[in-house]
Amino acid sequence: MNSLVQNAVITGTGKYLPPHLYTNNDIAEILGHPLKDGLETKLGIKQRYFTGKDESTADMAVKAGEQAIANAGLSKDDIQLLIIATDTPEYITPATSSVVQGRLETFNAGTFDLNASCAGFVSGLEVASRMIQTGAYRHILLIGVYNMSKFVDKSDSSALPIFADGAGAVVLSGTKNQDRGFMNGKMIADGTQYDFLGIYGGGAKNPMNEERLQKGEHQLTFLKPLPPDRNIKIWPPLIEEVLQSQGLNYQDIDHIFFTQINKMVIQEVMKIIDLPEEKTTYIMGEYGYTGSSCIPIALNKALSEDKLSPGDLVLFVGSGVGFAVACAAFRW
Repeated sequence: MNSLVQNAVITGTGKYLPPHLYTNNDIAEILGHPLKDGLETKLGIKQRYFTGKDESTADMAVKAGEQAIANAGLSKDDIQLLIIATDTPEYITPATSSVVQGRLETFNAGTFDLNASCAGFVSGLEVASRMIQTGAYRHILLIGVYNMSKFVDKSDSSALPIFADGAGAVVLSGTKNQDRGFMNGKMIADGTQYDFLGIYGGGAKNPMNEERLQKGEHQLTFLKPLPPDRNIKIWPPLIEEVLQSQGLNYQDIDHIFFTQINKMVIQEVMKIIDLPEEKTTYIMGEYGYTGSSCIPIALNKALSEDKLSPGDLVLFVGSGVGFAVACAAFRW
């Protein structure tokens, strides 16, 4: 650590949820039948927010980004790089980060999009942190944003109750204090699992045409059942590897954030790593599953509830289809 030019610390956060709130009863009315009991008892989802027809991925990202910049005590001119983590982009091309940069007027910032599905935000934490550690960047704005309601069939009882919209943002800044900030991270993947769940129409492999549109290939599609215990098996050893690289173990963790897709899975992992539930934060009950934005939204909530203190060991763990997983450790 002492050889670094500077380390990366999170200096500001922001979040945005669209205005349209749908309870589980509302979704049941749309579908015309009761929802599965497991939606609340297993996944932990009670309500969610959707964008309307006039609000999109970039709109949400801008609002979360503005908050994070202000929360960090910076101006738009201080941002040198803007990274958007999303798999629900504004367009196939140009990049969503280009659109957001123009609206935020962060004209001193370079831009790129990062698509690691729902592992995108945590992957972005590591990427941004290592870029800051080189000394080339002082302030980076990272935004996780998810607008999956635009891609869900409103008659799909498997998808509509789960997926939701939102944006969460952080500013990462350089610091000379080597006792704070990014410690280490790890990304893993299994690309043979690309054909489990996704949006398979509209790209270069399956360009959109009338036939594909009629088949609904432009929408989120389940092709194979997702293994229910996949994260239970993968998260603990990944966390352990990142901790051991720093001479630490599970018991050193002060707070840990997970992808908010399944509350029971998180509870099981917390048992495996022998941590009390107060050392994690849940948001799926309030916001549904918000993909690449769920972890920064959870971070924002934890900070608002004074759950993090200086010197805390904080971990972020994200999983997404593809299959991609990322873990990042910070000293708060």
